[in-house]
Parts: sequence; structure tokens; C-alpha cells
Amino acid sequence: MITELSIVIPALNEADYLPRLLKSIAAQKDYKGKLEVIVVDGKSEDDTVAVARSFKDKVPGLKVIEAKQRNVGYQRNRGGKAAQYSYLLFLDADTMLPEGALARWAKHTRLSTPFVAVALHRADHMNALDMCFLVVGYFLCLVAFICRVPMVNGDWILTTKENFERVSGFVEGALLGEDADFGIRSIKAGAAYRFYMNPPITGSDRRVRELGHAKMMLLWARGFIHVRKHGPIFPNEGFEYPFGHYQKAKKD
Repeated sequence: MITELSIVIPALNEADYLPRLLKSIAAQKDYKGKLEVIVVDGKSEDDTVAVARSFKDKVPGLKVIEAKQRNVGYQRNRGGKAAQYSYLLFLDADTMLPEGALARWAKHTRLSTPFVAVALHRADHMNALDMCFLVVGYFLCLVAFICRVPMVNGDWILTTKENFERVSGFVEGALLGEDADFGIRSIKAGAAYRFYMNPPITGSDRRVRELGHAKMMLLWARGFIHVRKHGPIFPNEGFEYPFGHYQKAKKD
């Protein structure tokens, strides 16, 4: 069982989405272990830093780091190095945790070996096409797992600080694929791979809405193949990833 946890959240222009996540963390009353939350801002041009700091009295052990670089790998590394606890949970700022999730993950996590874990996802606005998209996506994940190349998605990664330090964290400066690369290197270094089916986390559908289901699936597939063969994708390597500056949150 996990009794101490550092949550690391890289953020860039997330003033609209970050409150949803921080509220969902503040609501994790069932988790009784030690907890800290580290928001690492990547030189946002909106009110992300002020919004994060407004949760000081609501979120346990909240720290806000203003990073010198705007890059998700760098930001995750800043947070991971600053973390004081033995277990790290990396979250994207546009995710949300269901009620009681931390307690359930903590209770059912085996601590015998270093590991890297991912979780089942659902979108915040689901329709029939979105369900098909998820089914196809997780089928491809299953195929990758059977082929002994498990996929790791950066919006929810649970691991140990020991593993994070052993593989020297995330590759910095990459445009895409630093999360999958972290998983591949972790497993090669001896980390166990785990997949948490329940409870599923909620992620934003904004990338799919902007790019389209087919283009997004193709981008992910091409990206994973590239990462598997060559490592993370850097700018000027033929990939377009237009998600450095996100649009505002979709209103219900």
C-alpha cells in the first residue's frame, strides 16, 4: 500500500482546466497517506500560476514551481526531482480524478518492485464515436502489450521515485513521445508494468475535437512506432503536434 505520494502536474496555459483537477485532488478525502502536489508551470501566458496558488489552502502540500523552460519533459523532471516522497504520480493538467481514486490505487499497489503504471481513461464528453475511438485505442494497446512493448501515456503515470531516478527521468526538449519513451526505458531497466482498470480517470477530449479521431489515432500510432525505433520525437522530425497552447475548457 502506498502511504506517501507526490503528484506532479506540468502546466501550460491551463487556467481553465487546472481548477477541475485540483478540486478533484482536494476531494480525495479517503486517502490517508502523506501527500504533496507539485504544479510545474511552463511560462504560461494566462493566469495558471495564480490559479494554482489559489488552491494553497485546499490541496495538501501544494507547491508551485515556475519553470524556466516550456517543455513537458523538463517540467515533469523539475517536479520529480523536487518530490520528497517515494511514489510519483504524473498527471496532465486537463485530467480529473474520480472520488476515492487515490485511496483505491494506493491500497491495491504492490510495493515489492519498482514499477510503472498506467490507467484506463474516459473522455469528459463522450458520444458513440468517442466510445469506438477508445475501444480501438485500447485494442491497439493490448496488441502492443502482447508484443511486449507496453504503452505509457503521460497524462497518468504512477511510478516509484527509485525508477524515475534510475532512468534519469523524462527526455527533455521532445515534441512528442517522451511519455512512451519513459515507459520503454523503465521496463528495460527492470520496472514492472501495471495497468489499472478501475477507477478510470477522466481526460479532456480537446485534442481529439481539434484534430479529429482518425488523425489523432494515426498520429499516436506513428508516434509510438517512431519512439520504439528511435526514441522521442523532436521538432523538425516530420510530426505536427499543434497542442502547445490549448484552447479554453469546453463548457457543459
